[in-house]
Amino acid sequence: MNQDRYCIAGSDILVIDDSPTNLSLLTQMLSEQGYNVRVAPNGKLALQSASATPPDLVLLDIMMPSMDGYEICEQLKADERTRDIPVIFLSGLNEALDKVQAFAVGGIDYVTKPFEPLEILARIENQLRLRSLQLQLKEQNAQLQLLLTTSQAISKAANIDSALKVILSKVCQTIGWDFGEAWLPNTQLKALVSSRGWYANDSSLLPFRQHSQELTFPSNLGLPGRVWLSKKPAWIEDISQTDDRSFSRREIAAAVGLKAALGVPIIVGDRVSAILVFLHKNKITPDERLIELVNAVATQLGALIQRKKAETALKKANQELERLAALDGLTSVANRRQFDKILQQEWYRLKREQLPLSLILCDVDYFKRYNDRYGHLEGDNCLKQVASAIASASRRPADLVARYGGEEFAAILPNTTAEGALKVAESIRKQVEQLKITHALSDVSQYVSLSLGVATIVPTADNSPQDLIEIADRALYLAKQQGRNCAVELSYAIARK
Repeated sequence: MNQDRYCIAGSDILVIDDSPTNLSLLTQMLSEQGYNVRVAPNGKLALQSASATPPDLVLLDIMMPSMDGYEICEQLKADERTRDIPVIFLSGLNEALDKVQAFAVGGIDYVTKPFEPLEILARIENQLRLRSLQLQLKEQNAQLQLLLTTSQAISKAANIDSALKVILSKVCQTIGWDFGEAWLPNTQLKALVSSRGWYANDSSLLPFRQHSQELTFPSNLGLPGRVWLSKKPAWIEDISQTDDRSFSRREIAAAVGLKAALGVPIIVGDRVSAILVFLHKNKITPDERLIELVNAVATQLGALIQRKKAETALKKANQELERLAALDGLTSVANRRQFDKILQQEWYRLKREQLPLSLILCDVDYFKRYNDRYGHLEGDNCLKQVASAIASASRRPADLVARYGGEEFAAILPNTTAEGALKVAESIRKQVEQLKITHALSDVSQYVSLSLGVATIVPTADNSPQDLIEIADRALYLAKQQGRNCAVELSYAIARK
């Protein structure tokens, strides 16, 4: 991510030759053109130098003692750190086989001694330009891959914390920095708190992470706070040269060897959604291209987070619409359509599992008289209270209470025996009775009461949900015949006789 590496002038060239005269000549010639020149008189020193600080290009003699140019080139190409460095062979050997071997071991060009200075300078410049284009292309591909990865991460993530963990690691790996963290605004604290997502390229940085987790940053304090306030990226070249207000974690950063820092905001709409902070173990001068890349990632994340929030809001709205569509508008229990849907679902499920399905039908006793005496508004209020009482008695998550029609209610009880269903029915009856809703025109009680019919079937190919409803309805009819304000259970076997 260093702009200078794409400049031809100032490129670093390693010259490997056992001849002091050749080394001196090449050093002078190349230095006059603005190149940084390193020399190595033998293969061992050359490999050490290249490994420690990879050059932009290598000029390599072939005929040298202990290790010839072919072997040196092979070792350079075998090392991941140096394999992509262009190698120009510079040799007095002029046979075709020599040139073939040079290209076979990884050489990019071959110049025969004695050489023309202008020729070798032209070849060097050409290879450096090609190398520059290759590096630019590689970096652009890495940037595009980074943008793609971060986009996919936030799209798939359940929340921003899980996305940030992937994003921070990918950004750090792409730009070559050592540590990444994120800070999220906390409206209650009016400060930034540490996100669960973070990245470190080695375990020695863990104390810095642990220390940071305990901190909060108000607006304009520390690097995260300053970025939060300004809504703009901020770069610290050397943390050790800052004050506590600029970077309050100076001491722990110094202890783990962190020096440079970059903070970038993720903005959603006009608000900061998160702050990304990246740190490096070396002092690094501000790099506008790097800032632009990380800022581009942050901008994309902001857009994706905004879209994610919109999608989440839409999903919640649709879920709420579905919920409301399944409810009775007056009583807020399930409506008849939802009752039919759930009854079918539970029927087929319990048919596969060969488990019982119970149904309770409830009817408010003498409800027409109640409406006539107290009015429809009070009648509606009565139905609301009754529905709530029935729901409170049907406590299992799988149970469904629905308004079946008018003053009739139903309770679907999956995997419930006849005995268990009758107990639930009796509990419902008592819950309604305990409401003590005055009903002066009732023939069975001074309060609003229920008659209940209970039916239980183990679903098979020989019966249907309609059979269950019909049996429960017959049981309800029997309850009314027996004086109302009671629950009657009717078995499938008896009902078929």
